[in-house]
Amino acid sequence: MLLVGAFVFGSGPISFPILGEIEPEEHSLFVSTLLIGLVDGFNPCSLWVLTVLLGITVHAGRKKSIVVGLTFLSITAVIYGLFIAGVLSIFAYVSHLDAIRAVVAFFAIVFGIVSIKDFFALGRWVSFSIGDSHKPKIYDRIRTAVYADGMLSTIGATAIMAAGIALVELPCTSGFPLVWSNLVAATEPSTAIYSSLLSLYLLAYLSIELVVFGVAVVTLEKIRYGEPKGRVLKLLAGTVMIALGGALLVEPTILESVQATVLLFAGAAGITAAVSVVFYRTGRL
Repeated sequence: MLLVGAFVFGSGPISFPILGEIEPEEHSLFVSTLLIGLVDGFNPCSLWVLTVLLGITVHAGRKKSIVVGLTFLSITAVIYGLFIAGVLSIFAYVSHLDAIRAVVAFFAIVFGIVSIKDFFALGRWVSFSIGDSHKPKIYDRIRTAVYADGMLSTIGATAIMAAGIALVELPCTSGFPLVWSNLVAATEPSTAIYSSLLSLYLLAYLSIELVVFGVAVVTLEKIRYGEPKGRVLKLLAGTVMIALGGALLVEPTILESVQATVLLFAGAAGITAAVSVVFYRTGRL
């Protein structure tokens, strides 16, 4: 949030130790990257898998929890990063076409509608979630990785398990990389800026899971992640996706303003909070 504040109130070039110097015209793109990455990090599919993984590994001790957790997060980050880079490489050739922007906006709105539907009717009809048919296999793969003989075997089994799960999770979260890649490709950034943006996106995406991982390792207690939390995260993701899709479709220049971008995300978060409170107080959440 300090990074967002620097972009909101800064009018000139801003220097960061890792990102380097960022010019004023690039501020909104970095803010969009940070905010989209953070919301993407509240991915119900990823958080469910991580909490299940940590819930099993805490019984094996802190050392194994650290090894398994870091291996899992590293592999999923690499695969997700490759997926995003692949999407961006495609958009680099076609992002100048207005029809492509309209298609991305339409997909974002559809993705958002389905996600919001999951808040009201989780898992029913069309759903971008991990299907019940996959969950027993995920449990088995996690147990195989955690209880493998020897640390190298554990790391290898965890890496294979993480790669498979990362592919299964892609439908849960593919909407955000599509929107973000379209925004980035439209600005035709330099290689250095692109690398900084992708790194920032992945760091923002992983930050939520790193917090969950850190709490589990320090306390060696299970992190509770139930259906109500998943539904709220679906509502947040859906509201943000519809807002982004609407902006791309109606007035893309909105996302070129740091203040407007922050207000868009704040509005989506406010709507999510208001609806969630109403449902909680009426016993429907």
